[in-house]
Amino acid sequence: MKTIRITAIVLAVFASITACKKDEKETLDFDYQSAVDNSLAEGIYSDVNNISNQAVENGNTGLATYRTGEGNGLLSVCATVTVTPDSAGNGGSLVVDFGSTNCLCRDYRYRRGRVLVDYTGRYRDSASVITTTFQDYYVGTDSSNMYQVLGSKTVTNKGRNGSGNIWFTVEVDGQLRNSNNQTMEWNSSRTRTWTAGESTPLDWQDDEYLIGGTADGISFEGRPYTLNITTPLHIDFDCRWIRAGVIELTPQGKSARILDYGPDNGDAAATVTVNGTTFNITLR
Repeated sequence: MKTIRITAIVLAVFASITACKKDEKETLDFDYQSAVDNSLAEGIYSDVNNISNQAVENGNTGLATYRTGEGNGLLSVCATVTVTPDSAGNGGSLVVDFGSTNCLCRDYRYRRGRVLVDYTGRYRDSASVITTTFQDYYVGTDSSNMYQVLGSKTVTNKGRNGSGNIWFTVEVDGQLRNSNNQTMEWNSSRTRTWTAGESTPLDWQDDEYLIGGTADGISFEGRPYTLNITTPLHIDFDCRWIRAGVIELTPQGKSARILDYGPDNGDAAATVTVNGTTFNITLR
């Protein structure tokens, strides 16, 4: 197994080496940047989904219990939630406002800008539809390297499946813009199954989900790719990262890359396997 720490210095050296040996790189085909970029999009839009859903559930009481499993109240120090109910009182719109300057939230991410949510009912209500868009919204683990979040996300409650779990369809038409003004596209069609925590609506830290489905996108480097989740992604609100799951990602004109989120321990370590060679990566 080869180990590579994803830092600016290492990537610069790697780029220099491969530039000098272009033919060898094309033969070996060890490039996995599309998989890294996709993992970033997966995490950001999953986080947006969680913020929107809790804001709809809690209303004006805000997000004080978000990710409390990490020993923090998270967004209450940064975000204000403004709710405008509709005339029927079932749905409406809300704004989650992180302010105009980078704020270090209690999940160790910086945020600024607004998350805008329109909803027809509560997250757990059958047939409810929650649509999220963004207004100058940025997020990142490094205040000097923030990602602007663009596009829209729509979550539809489909009721209960044959196992009695509430499940949702999730459609994303998204873009991320990095600090170098490069843009990646990310479009996904997913199912989201609520596997734990439904019975404790006031305690979000015990919520867990399984995610399946497909996606396609264009990486920050401009390479189109397609994606299929081959092992459902395990999302746990008690963790900052995706706990487990396997994604098969295929860049245009190249062989599949296998992104494995690991042994279900919720840390930032993952692996990418390209043409039989496995690289360790650190999730952003």
